[in-house]
Amino acid sequence: MKRTNAIVLAALLASAALAGAQPAPPTPADPYGVPMPPPTDGSGSGSSGSAQPPPITDPATPTAGSGSGSGSGSGSATPEVKPDKPDDGYNPNKPKVKLPDRQVDSPVIITSPTGWLLPAAVLYSKTAIDTGGGVTSDNRVGLGDVAEFGLATTDAVRQRAAGADGHPDENQTATRIQPYLTASFRLGVGENRLFEHQPGITLGFMKSFERNHDNEKTRIAQLTLVASEHLGRRVAIHAGGAFWDASVQANTGDDRSETTLHGETNHWNKQIRAFGGIQVEPIDKSMILVDLGWAPEFCYACTGDDKIRLRPELSWGVRYQVADWLQLDSGVRVPDIGNANLLDAQIFGGLTFTSWGLRHGVDSLK
Repeated sequence: MKRTNAIVLAALLASAALAGAQPAPPTPADPYGVPMPPPTDGSGSGSSGSAQPPPITDPATPTAGSGSGSGSGSGSATPEVKPDKPDDGYNPNKPKVKLPDRQVDSPVIITSPTGWLLPAAVLYSKTAIDTGGGVTSDNRVGLGDVAEFGLATTDAVRQRAAGADGHPDENQTATRIQPYLTASFRLGVGENRLFEHQPGITLGFMKSFERNHDNEKTRIAQLTLVASEHLGRRVAIHAGGAFWDASVQANTGDDRSETTLHGETNHWNKQIRAFGGIQVEPIDKSMILVDLGWAPEFCYACTGDDKIRLRPELSWGVRYQVADWLQLDSGVRVPDIGNANLLDAQIFGGLTFTSWGLRHGVDSLK
């Protein structure tokens, strides 16, 4: 009996020793692989009790006390609000941004063209009148920032009577042929478009409609290449060359042959002319302009090469920018500075309107 009890006691002691040698059961982990703390009692200390484990939270979701800053974790963070649908650029409810109107560099100095083109779909209209009864109108539209098209009336074309020797009579004042209708097309590259300090460069062609005056048919044409450059904010210069052509033909009489500028003797010297000008802005919105240009003059009764010639014109004046869309011009124009005839000089005044309405309409369709 004693021997049996000793065997049972030894078996119990061996079982207890084996049970004590087993490792503790693993602590359950949350879905993110972070071990959960052991259960504690209500006081938050010790290894026993019936308190529930803390709730499982998403690490990417901001929680109270996790706000940014240098504080001790107090406060709350505002969750990021994401749009229901990303902006793909075709949202009809997206507000359209209207580009502001701006001042446009003039395509003309006073009478001569500049190297600046009108912006795309911008309308330009200039109307002027002078003390000699001359009326001019110039209407243009910009095409794609690289060209422009225009229709105009000019009073620069003149007719002079012939003297007894068959040459133009310089003692008489030339009369205007007006209205003289012209169409123009210019293309070019804007200033600083290709490289820094690159001047604005335009190649233009102007052609007139046929004009009947005193039983004579006349036409003119002009090919120009001009460059314009701003020298700082208040000074700009313009320089270019023109290649002219013109024709005159009688409607009555026996001699109805056509005389052209390119058909005259040494016509190259009579067709090519240089022109240019300068503009200075001494105060804001006020410019001083000087312009040297050329215009054809016809002599119907003259003989030989004197029927057509080019005469220099000198103009100077001011341009006041009333608003981005309105300019006022005024000054003096001397039609033939070669004769130094101040009695033929005219004081002119003009209004220039610039409209971005068509441009805004085109932009709204994009």
